Amino acid sequence: MGGKIEENESPRESALREVEEETGISLDSIDFKGIVTWIADGKLTGGMYAYFAELPSDFIYETPIKTPEGILDWKRLEWIMHPENNGIADIIPKSIHRFIDDANCYEHRCFYENDKWTHDILIELDKDMDQMTDKEKIHDWYFREQFRKGHTSDNMVFALQPD
Repeated sequence: MGGKIEENESPRESALREVEEETGISLDSIDFKGIVTWIADGKLTGGMYAYFAELPSDFIYETPIKTPEGILDWKRLEWIMHPENNGIADIIPKSIHRFIDDANCYEHRCFYENDKWTHDILIELDKDMDQMTDKEKIHDWYFREQFRKGHTSDNMVFALQPD
């Protein structure tokens, strides 16, 4: 699932809205788990906010279902973690337990060279970061914090690209 944060909307509000728009599921709460960023061949190429939500065990949502975003389907953790699964980004099996089991919030900075994952770095984040509503302030705060903490990762300097 993906979407854009609308003006004066926090990342959390955006995530809740996007889930409802794209699935029809109205969530009462979600847990902010951090940010995932991709650095490919030395350049910051993208990022996303990551959230975790659990549905009640008696919740029924028949899948697969075709949506404007693609086919929505439930997958068991064993399917996601299978070492021969080519239907999922390679970083997901390496990091999914951090999203599920770890109470902390991180930037998962993922490095790729020639379209292959090489390594990732975890940088602890403030859990309240997803409550901000001004996109510029979010970016300013995030990059200021990373440089203050010395997390320019692998001696590279990030240049923020406007949308």
